[in-house]
Amino acid sequence: MSLINDMLRNLETKRPDDLARQNLQREIRSLPAGSNRSGHGLKWLLVGGLMVAIAGAVLYANSSLLSFPGIESTPVAAPVPPTVVAPAPPPAPAVVEQPIDEKLRLASNLEVLPLPAAPVLPVPDPVVPMSAAGAPKAEPAAAPQLASAPVGPVKIEKSPIAATPRDRADAEYRKAENAMASGRSAEGLEGMRAALKQDPSYVQVRQALLRQLLDLRKTDEAMVVLQDGVELQPAQTGWAMSLARLQLEHGDLAQADRTLARSQAYAEANADYAGFQGHLKSRLGAQRLAVGHYQRATRLAPNEGRWWLGLGLALEADGRVPEAKDAFRRGLASGSLSPDLAAIAEQHLH
Repeated sequence: MSLINDMLRNLETKRPDDLARQNLQREIRSLPAGSNRSGHGLKWLLVGGLMVAIAGAVLYANSSLLSFPGIESTPVAAPVPPTVVAPAPPPAPAVVEQPIDEKLRLASNLEVLPLPAAPVLPVPDPVVPMSAAGAPKAEPAAAPQLASAPVGPVKIEKSPIAATPRDRADAEYRKAENAMASGRSAEGLEGMRAALKQDPSYVQVRQALLRQLLDLRKTDEAMVVLQDGVELQPAQTGWAMSLARLQLEHGDLAQADRTLARSQAYAEANADYAGFQGHLKSRLGAQRLAVGHYQRATRLAPNEGRWWLGLGLALEADGRVPEAKDAFRRGLASGSLSPDLAAIAEQHLH
């Protein structure tokens, strides 16, 4: 800065020596006051440019940019690709199992139940594969056919849905009912037998077949059908009593007693069942066992005179006469004895 000021002062102190310069000097007029400001501005502009040049030379010395003090260069980290998290697979549907309603009840007699409507088998919908996100998965493109593959309509083979034994039994039973309604009893019986072969546990078909066999007096075949039913379903106490009565009519007391004993656990609250057992035990000579069955029958049906009469006869045969007379009197007091049975009770009281 001082060097530039000295140069300017030297220029101002010099004076022209010759006349031409004097004449030229005369022509020079001083500028207005504002021109001096412009000169100073130009001077400061030159000074600023010089300072910028010096600073640039310092900053870019040795062709490298110098770091500013207090500022540390931070290395730029390479971008890390985002981690792709696979979506969790959807939870497997719970297999919810449906209860089976056979719409059948245990019968205590040979009662024909109405045939339920044939079930309608639903047609399954086509299964569409799903992706993990829940959207339908695109099917893969089919492979191109080879040139040697035959061109023509494709034959689609349909596999029928396998029917259950109950479905097949229903079909046979409907045929049997139609045959019986048309008067073809032999064909109807054969259809019921075929239905039981498909589903031996079909209570309704077995009862219908038993009814027809008993109406036709085919007791031997009815006993076979009852025997199969009781062995398969011992809880059918009505079948057990019917079989025992037929066996009793045929003189097979021991077999009738065994039939009732097999289903006794399902008939503890049945007074008729207990009284029938007492009658069979008394006929077999097991009087004390007969007393136990008759006592159970009188507890379940105290107003039934038949069981009091049977109890009195069993007690009398076992030598318990006072208890027997009391049972005879209670049987008469019930008022439910027929004239013949009442006469028997009166006879044993005297």
